[in-house]
Amino acid sequence: MFQPDDLIADAIPAALMRRVAEPFETLGLETLEDLYELIASLGGNWYRQFPGVLREDARALVEWLRENGSEIGEVTERFYPSGLAPSRDEGKAAGSHVPARRETPTLEELSLPSSLSGEFGTNRGKDNSLQAQNDKQAIEAWLLARAQNPNTNAQYRKEAERFLLWCTMEMGVALSSISATEAAQYPKWLEELGRTDEALWARHWRLPQKTWIGKKNEPRLSPAWRPFNGPLSASSRKGAMTILRLLFSFLVKTGYLRFSPFEQISAKVRLLPGEGAPKAFADRSLTPEQWKEITSFLAGMKDSQTKARLEVILSLGKGLGMRASEMMNASAGWICVRRIGDEDMRVIEIVGKGDKIRRLPISDEAVSRINAYFALRGLPPVENCPPETPLIANLGKGPGSPTGGISRSGLYRALINFFREAARHVEEKSAADAAKLRASSTHWLRHTFATTALKQMDINVVQNAMGHASIGTTSRYLTPEEAQIAKAMKKMESL
Repeated sequence: MFQPDDLIADAIPAALMRRVAEPFETLGLETLEDLYELIASLGGNWYRQFPGVLREDARALVEWLRENGSEIGEVTERFYPSGLAPSRDEGKAAGSHVPARRETPTLEELSLPSSLSGEFGTNRGKDNSLQAQNDKQAIEAWLLARAQNPNTNAQYRKEAERFLLWCTMEMGVALSSISATEAAQYPKWLEELGRTDEALWARHWRLPQKTWIGKKNEPRLSPAWRPFNGPLSASSRKGAMTILRLLFSFLVKTGYLRFSPFEQISAKVRLLPGEGAPKAFADRSLTPEQWKEITSFLAGMKDSQTKARLEVILSLGKGLGMRASEMMNASAGWICVRRIGDEDMRVIEIVGKGDKIRRLPISDEAVSRINAYFALRGLPPVENCPPETPLIANLGKGPGSPTGGISRSGLYRALINFFREAARHVEEKSAADAAKLRASSTHWLRHTFATTALKQMDINVVQNAMGHASIGTTSRYLTPEEAQIAKAMKKMESL
């Protein structure tokens, strides 16, 4: 299965790649995550951004993503060019109808008795600002308030739907009656689903696994639809629990619930035997110690325009999580003062995929680095420059040249050469760190920003900061806690 950071050129079938390579390169698409995020942002007409890409090729690419990109994000009908999405009735027998009640209903179809609906849930608050009468209405209010993006909505709905079905069908209680003891069983249930012999499963759980697991990409209207299509990876389980914590936090804050049953449950997700290394971007990011070595090496470099440019690149990539394409296009006009809350604040307005703008605070230190770099280019401070002035220029371009922005290959070479030099600097101290620096590339700066930010911010905040269309993409940066494993292993005898 392909990963979000895999290169498009290495992943997509050669025959199809030959037809789309030039347009993709022109717009700076590099990884499968880049492609997914662009389609998720623009919807079915995304291919019109690429002169020469036919509707049929666009459909073929979306089909390929749907079949091979489950680790990248969910592909929905809106990804397809108009009129080319698979029929919602695809796979249903002629003349068949969705029954009013079926073995495993979707959230839309779910109709529960008052004992399970949450109308009289034991954890219900006295008053709630949602005006929700039951758990299903409360979930729908949460989706409306916190998941307006279609892709985030699909991800949130999926996890809330799964948990609501588990509460009512497996545990026999309303979601708003679930206790902390009962909720603590859900991560264990997720671990065992699709991995356990049916006889052993029946000893612990009420409903058979076939109630929960069906074929991949089965239409929601199909009687064969199920909420799962197989066992969940460690990162998927982590993402599921993160979303449920967000749901219950919202329900408590709005007064619908008195407390969150997940509040006292560990957020750590175990790495199961046989799962192998976690599939996450953390392995393609730099540790705080490695980053300290990089900044130390950079500080020791001779003052020059090359050094100043590197300081700006690292500030934008690691400090703000900007994509390579965004750094290439960044200009002086992106930095401005805007009203944020109760104060005026200097921000950078990043123009991302689909020309969507995300506004992030930019520190005085980062602006000082940019101004120092501009001075070496013979330019005034950034606020006094023409708005089209590139933040990062090709070396040797004339002062203030609006066409002097760095190219993708120039950005790549600048970082690769720097990482190699830094690797030589740390070789004697740590050969492993040196090897990792040699393997680093442009996208590692963004990965390092994400893994660092997720230790300090909620996942939905990081999603917005990175410009992800789907929270599913952001959750790929979440990894099971391995520090405890490493600490315990150090205490064991090696022989």
